[in-house]
Amino acid sequence: ESMCDNNFQCEGNGNAIYKSKKCDGFFDCEDHSDECNMECGKSIVPGMWLKLFAWIIGILSTTFNAISLGRLFSTKFSTNSFAFVNKMFRLAISLGDLLIGIYLLTLSLFDSVVIGNDYCKDSLPWLSSNYCAFLGVLSTFGSNISLYSMVSLSILRVYHLNSFSVDFRRYEQICLAILVGCVVFFAAIPAFVPLLVHLEDFFVNGLTYGRNIHLFFGEVDKRTHIQVFEAYYGKLAQHDLSWDEIGRLLDGMFTDNYGEIPRKKIHFYGNAGVCLFKYFVTKDDPQKLFVWTYLSINCANTIVISVCYLIIL
Repeated sequence: ESMCDNNFQCEGNGNAIYKSKKCDGFFDCEDHSDECNMECGKSIVPGMWLKLFAWIIGILSTTFNAISLGRLFSTKFSTNSFAFVNKMFRLAISLGDLLIGIYLLTLSLFDSVVIGNDYCKDSLPWLSSNYCAFLGVLSTFGSNISLYSMVSLSILRVYHLNSFSVDFRRYEQICLAILVGCVVFFAAIPAFVPLLVHLEDFFVNGLTYGRNIHLFFGEVDKRTHIQVFEAYYGKLAQHDLSWDEIGRLLDGMFTDNYGEIPRKKIHFYGNAGVCLFKYFVTKDDPQKLFVWTYLSINCANTIVISVCYLIIL
């Protein structure tokens, strides 16, 4: 097989795979040589220009939004209605943009310093790590705070500011503070929900195992697990297994020799090296309804902002 022109020979064990599977983004060789080579080696942030862009925007966003927050907190809150509303939502927008800046800086540090050129072979530990999950939450939460704050501020400018008194009364200040709190709360929901343990069957993309488990390598989805279980246990009564059931069946295969098999989850944000929200889903992804709903809401919010600014102009 190694002599065939349409095959690629894995470096470690000499197994041959179709050449079309080389550099396709999925590990087909146990030693990952089909993806980690001179032709298709990869990094967290691909390309020199994107790396430079991430560093520059991360530094600028973190610096200027930190300064903006410091100035806003250091000045006294005005009782004037327009100034009070403006300041409250400028605080929220600056906070959201600061989180995006921190996300870019942290991602750039991992890309250039912590992991560097070892990312290709260490991609699965990275995608299943708490660091990647943290960055995913940070970027989603930050962008949501900025977007929802801009929507709220735009609507208030169009419809409600005229009904406010020139000097904000106490209860109006409290109501606005509650509104800002609601913005932060609803911004956090889509960021943190994908990491809830009770919803892992909707958001976990697959499992990854240590190199000593030769039966599984790469990112292993539910379908692959079920195929292995049926070969070992025989026909399964059901094919819609939860990740918890998969774990028990897996331990039953290896317990006598290995004890519990170490494994890590490829979480919702582990769909790519940059650990962003999973914007692109297939028809088989269980999280597709969640993603489509989220994108529809954000699209509607963008339209609302545009219409409000057209009205104001």
